Amino acid sequence: MTKIFMTSEALRRGNVFLKTLKENSFHVNDLILNGNHQELIEVTFFSDAEKVKETGQFFVKLPESVAHTLPGSYISPETFITSFSNREVQKDEKKRLLGNHLGGENDLTFSSNEDNFNLRVFHGSTNQHAMKISEYAALGTDNSVNRMIYQDNLSHIMEPLLRSQTNAPLRIIEDCLASGDTLAGVIKTLAERSEFDKNLGKITIDVAVATAQGVFLLKKFAQENGINIELNVGYLAFGLSQGIKRDIGYEHANYIIYPNELITELTELFPEKKKEILALKGKQVVGDMGEFGKLIPERVPDGAPIIALWNHYRADNHGGQNGSDFQNPKYNKEDNQHLLYLSNGGYLMRAYHHYFNNKNLSSDFSEIVFSAKRRWTEEFGYGVLLKDLPIEIML
Repeated sequence: MTKIFMTSEALRRGNVFLKTLKENSFHVNDLILNGNHQELIEVTFFSDAEKVKETGQFFVKLPESVAHTLPGSYISPETFITSFSNREVQKDEKKRLLGNHLGGENDLTFSSNEDNFNLRVFHGSTNQHAMKISEYAALGTDNSVNRMIYQDNLSHIMEPLLRSQTNAPLRIIEDCLASGDTLAGVIKTLAERSEFDKNLGKITIDVAVATAQGVFLLKKFAQENGINIELNVGYLAFGLSQGIKRDIGYEHANYIIYPNELITELTELFPEKKKEILALKGKQVVGDMGEFGKLIPERVPDGAPIIALWNHYRADNHGGQNGSDFQNPKYNKEDNQHLLYLSNGGYLMRAYHHYFNNKNLSSDFSEIVFSAKRRWTEEFGYGVLLKDLPIEIML
């Protein structure tokens, strides 16, 4: 009897996304940049089932063909591996990518060096810190002790990435890479409207967790535009949420999730962890990282101290004021390298970077922090809204 293999909707959408990405251009000239840093533009989108308005300096319109195939998509680990290695997947290789390995710069889980795109994955997808992050992602962000545990586990994911060295003029340090198109919009804007227009030949991106979809999109973007992107990833994820269809695009789409297909793969590969893996079914991989990145108070309500050493390297007030006199991010035009963090999760990433590399605060880093958010808008369609870009970097 012939076996009939059914393709799930999530896997089908993933295949459509890959086909669409291959057949359509993602050149910077195809991304439409609206606005300037002098006059704010206003966009309308859905939030909590209601139309809301938001202002920003720029809106980068992204290709609708890609935007509509990302939500609800799943890309299998086999597809990911073979797309880079162009060979049959070995079981041990897949187990390492999906397993509990905690790596370093000289002990990577996965790597690939292609034209204009250098990928390094440091850890396995079900390492102990990743599992703990998923566990606490389901608990919500209000409890400061929960946030501390979440941030502590995230710090272990980021440490080897942030300690690695690069000579790239621009280094972007991010918490998560869900769809990848946000960074494409950021790079488009910096290339055309900032002092970086002549210095974007090489970019390093450090990110705690990235989806296969986001990796593929950035690879396409790098190779089509001749930008040398070095992507350092803590660990990989493979599914994006479908979200809710609204009159304007989707809401709650493109959150990083554990698809049923991946749960099945994980339980087959790691039967000894079946109960732990099944508990992840239907959950988000990292939750709302911007909210989990809020400042942690020095003490909880009952007076017990909270130990979060990276907290002392923050000057922002995202989630509360910590009383730190640490200087705010400062852009230095003459520096050979500039560090970019995207708020709100970027404030925590900045604290990690200083905690691991600059504990005595003796070194200055040229730094930039601004906001870039994916939006389905009434005015421009799908794209990235950017705001709070410092005037110092504008042309």
